[in-house]
Amino acid sequence: MKKFKIKIRLIFWSILAIIVAWLFYLAIVPGGDITYVYDFIKPSEFILKLTPAERVADPENGTQKIIGDPAYFSLRTPRTFDTTKVTIKYKNNSAASIIEAGVLTDKTVWHYDLKPLENDILDNLLKSWSVIREGNLMLLQREKKFSSIADFQEKLPQRDEIALYNTDLKNLELSSGYPELSSGSVNNKELSSLSLRGPWQFYTYLNKGEELNFNFDFADLNINQDSDPIDINLYYQGQLISSRHLDDDGDKTDGGKISAPRILEFKEANLPEGVYKVELRCNDDIVTKDIETQQTKIAFINRVWLADAEKKDLTIYTDSRAINAQTINPGRLQKIYAGESVLDLSETYKQFGLKLSDKITPLKIAKDDIILSGNGVFSFNQGGLINPDFREVDGSFDADAEGINFILARYTPPQEIDGWKVASAEFDTKHAYREFYKYSFLLSIPGLNEGNIEIDEIKVELEGRSLWEKISEKLKFKNQNAK
Repeated sequence: MKKFKIKIRLIFWSILAIIVAWLFYLAIVPGGDITYVYDFIKPSEFILKLTPAERVADPENGTQKIIGDPAYFSLRTPRTFDTTKVTIKYKNNSAASIIEAGVLTDKTVWHYDLKPLENDILDNLLKSWSVIREGNLMLLQREKKFSSIADFQEKLPQRDEIALYNTDLKNLELSSGYPELSSGSVNNKELSSLSLRGPWQFYTYLNKGEELNFNFDFADLNINQDSDPIDINLYYQGQLISSRHLDDDGDKTDGGKISAPRILEFKEANLPEGVYKVELRCNDDIVTKDIETQQTKIAFINRVWLADAEKKDLTIYTDSRAINAQTINPGRLQKIYAGESVLDLSETYKQFGLKLSDKITPLKIAKDDIILSGNGVFSFNQGGLINPDFREVDGSFDADAEGINFILARYTPPQEIDGWKVASAEFDTKHAYREFYKYSFLLSIPGLNEGNIEIDEIKVELEGRSLWEKISEKLKFKNQNAK
């Protein structure tokens, strides 16, 4: 009887040791690689459920339908990883032509690094256009003119014949003979009469010998208790070349008492002629109340939030082929006139979209406190429009209407398996945002107004340094310090 009890104890302790060892293995992932799968049948401890609730249906029969854009999920990991591959098995039961996945890289401005899962526009063009493939980089040509991607990059055709998707052509600047969107200069009074909320980016242009000169007037709404630092960054040809910083105003309350205005001066001399990007990094507590500048071209990139300053009868110009508008203020519901079209902003917190056909479209806005976004730039004066970016193959893209003859894309079409589509996106997660042991991912489906995206499985493959590699690095670091 005593021997039997000893055996039972040994079995018990052995099982407990195995469980502890398994949990320890899951916690440290000693080999550096691990895969998690969520099949929508039972909850996953690592891949958390899709949110928000109003954009997803309840899981049913091992699948879940996304009915609104965008949807999110979090990935809980016991440690950090260098690279992450997300594979989605799905059906596109909608008219949405583009599906992308993204990982959160910057919580301050809520920036996601987006990668393609499906681009139906490219998939259709692949059937009729000439294609050159080099890995996951492809060149589509309406009529074959180039024999390689290198040949295309060396002998680039006219700028307005080129479109891009998920890749860059950074060797061209507007000063290289490519036309501006319009002539004239920005009216600085229009900039100083508006208030902009939250982060923004804009393009500006410096002529030869011209000094970059900006004065920004900021106020803190103090709506939340988070720290509200301000950073202004200056980029040239994709490289950060200068920056300025303002600390938080010191008010840690969320009582809504607006801070006194603070001015940040940004001047740089002896810069080369060309296009520059100015970026404001801050949260939505910050309002830019005034921009004073000598520059004659100011065009905000992709998004601008007109703050609540009780301004009326505003006109903004855009080169976007599609715009979206949203407001959180019930008193700012309105109709926005875009050329001959009308966008009815009839509900709060809901994003409304409209496709545009003109090269430049004036937007007539009755009241401020709305968020405008699009696939181009926005300016408060038609003469201020400037856009060095190539046309993107997005949901509003029409190669025939826009005279596009060449498309350079970094894209792999989804596979078709037993009636399901399977697509993967790979991310560098060394610099991704991670909080409370979780990474945040997004599934972007612009244009998902009707129908749904039915998800059958989410698989995440993680790669990082092994336990031995981490130990070796620490030992090497200690040895270097000892010397």
